[in-house]
Amino acid sequence: WQQMEAAGAVFLPASGYLWGSIVRDVQDIGDYWSASSYDSDYADYLCFGSGGADTGGSARYDGLSVRLVKDL
Repeated sequence: WQQMEAAGAVFLPASGYLWGSIVRDVQDIGDYWSASSYDSDYADYLCFGSGGADTGGSARYDGLSVRLVKDL
């Protein structure tokens, strides 16, 4: 893990997502907002879990996580 971090890898926790007032899928799924916009109502996101990873657009009111990641 240390070698991968030294090479620039970023590790994101499987923090789940907020659905209404309930946090769901903690330790199973990681849902993260992107800095880019999908359209006026949706924003880009990254989702990952044991089955793989995907990107797409999600309603801006959905409760996805945010982590600051800097490209070096």
